[in-house]
Amino acid sequence: MAVVRKLLLAGIAGVSMAVAAQAPAPATSTVTNGSFVMPDGERVLELSAVVAAPIDAVWAMFATTEGWTSWAAPVGRVDARVGGVIESSYDPAAALGSAATIRNEIVALVPRRLLVIRNVQAPPNAPFDAPTFQRLQTALWFESVDAANTRVTLDNAGYREGAAYDGVYRHFLAGNKWTLEQLQRRFVAGPVDWAKMLAPPKREAKPAPQPAPG
Repeated sequence: MAVVRKLLLAGIAGVSMAVAAQAPAPATSTVTNGSFVMPDGERVLELSAVVAAPIDAVWAMFATTEGWTSWAAPVGRVDARVGGVIESSYDPAAALGSAATIRNEIVALVPRRLLVIRNVQAPPNAPFDAPTFQRLQTALWFESVDAANTRVTLDNAGYREGAAYDGVYRHFLAGNKWTLEQLQRRFVAGPVDWAKMLAPPKREAKPAPQPAPG
């Protein structure tokens, strides 16, 4: 599988589907970094994790709207077909189909095996160079470890030299790690309570001043 993966990635670029969010981080991450450099100097960002769920359940987290919005974003829609789109927003008030959402087109799809996407609408005010981001694609690989566990691998290829590529790489090195950790958490803690996660932090009440002793 590793040889096939490298051959495929040599012909495509890779974009992350991960987006920043406020979420509790695991005490110890089990996400592994298998990133490498191709002979021509192209960098491949590769992260993987084992998810405690059968492959059908993990695939549904990406291939269905119900699954996607249970862990990846509070607003979303999945059209799981080649040419379809995975659309998302972390703003609960965002309207699907508007300029406020993130849209990833599905380039290739093999059910329960492979999902390849590319970004066609970057998040507003993206903290990275959007045109560079949109030159890339993401390959997500699904592999059954056993009846109760699935390995998911995120591959981003196409990274060349230059500050713009470096900025995108740094962003998605962290973002893809977060994505895999959130996917793992989905099958431990259940669906995300988006209202709770996105609520502003409560301010601690300051104690009232005490009168000076008379």
